[in-house]
Amino acid sequence: MSLKRKRLHSQRGQATVETAVFLPAFLLVLFGVIWTVQSSVLSERAQIAVRFSGLVSDEANPYKQYSLGALYDGLPDVAGAETYTCVAPTPDALQNDPSNGYFPGPKSPPFFQPSGTTSGTCTPGATHLSGGTMSSPMLFVHTQSNITTGVTVPGYLQSLLGTTQHLTASQNFFDGPDVRTILNCYSDLGSAVERSLEREAINASSAPTPLPDSPNTATLSLATGC
Repeated sequence: MSLKRKRLHSQRGQATVETAVFLPAFLLVLFGVIWTVQSSVLSERAQIAVRFSGLVSDEANPYKQYSLGALYDGLPDVAGAETYTCVAPTPDALQNDPSNGYFPGPKSPPFFQPSGTTSGTCTPGATHLSGGTMSSPMLFVHTQSNITTGVTVPGYLQSLLGTTQHLTASQNFFDGPDVRTILNCYSDLGSAVERSLEREAINASSAPTPLPDSPNTATLSLATGC
């Protein structure tokens, strides 16, 4: 009977030692997995914010970009006309700021919200693409959208990774050019449209030379920055 008790005490002591050794390691791995899941969800939501920025920026307002008013605003001699703009990625996609309510997506639980500052930027512009399978150079407007956020690193990893892990998302979106971009990037086309609409530098009693109905084979000159 005494021998059985000794064996039982020995087994209990061994189990206590194993628990003391492996439990801290298990907890470290568990907290690491939780932090990885949190970072992955925030990274995915940052990508959603960037895609939302590109979607809103590329939504053309036909009255603003392709109307007759936009055509007059795009003439070379019009100063202060409205230019192509973009919408920066909203932090609402990660922070659920109720004062803004700009992001229409699902709300994020508190655990999956960033612990650092979130900021988004966008840069609009025009670009001229050629080569590849394109039969001729094409003009596009584009929006470069970026967002940066952060999540706190667990204390036992801060000596290796720092106190905050910075998460970034970036994407470049392309869309067809609006009227103002076309007239400004192709100055000879803009001048021809200007003469047709305003009848400048010609006899007011005569009609301006119309633009050809058939596609013009002459290469249009591209302005700097397009």
